[in-house]
Amino acid sequence: MSGSRPSIFGDNIDLTGFTPKSGPEPNAVPPEKSRRIAEEGGFPSRAPVLRPPQSSPKTGRTVLLNARITQRAHDRFHEIVAAEQARFEVGEITHRVTLGEIVERALQALEREMKGQGA
Repeated sequence: MSGSRPSIFGDNIDLTGFTPKSGPEPNAVPPEKSRRIAEEGGFPSRAPVLRPPQSSPKTGRTVLLNARITQRAHDRFHEIVAAEQARFEVGEITHRVTLGEIVERALQALEREMKGQGA
């Protein structure tokens, strides 16, 4: 063995044996027959189950927020989430706090501050 593979980019590749299909395969099983055999074998077809988007419908947080922030702000948000997670684990709070909740609480604090300053 030479220990090297032939190049797939070489000019000597013969593709004459590959042609596009001109229609359905001659031995293809009709869908009705396939469905009947599956049901007889105990594999009935099921309607697809529609699932909600990967978000938290319980909390109503379904909109993605994308913003550029400083590394320090990013780290601080995640430190707060970690601290709240620790509080949850020892039973001080009854739910897991997410980054979305921390952002909402930060907005509420900012709004309270702005009202107090008359802005």
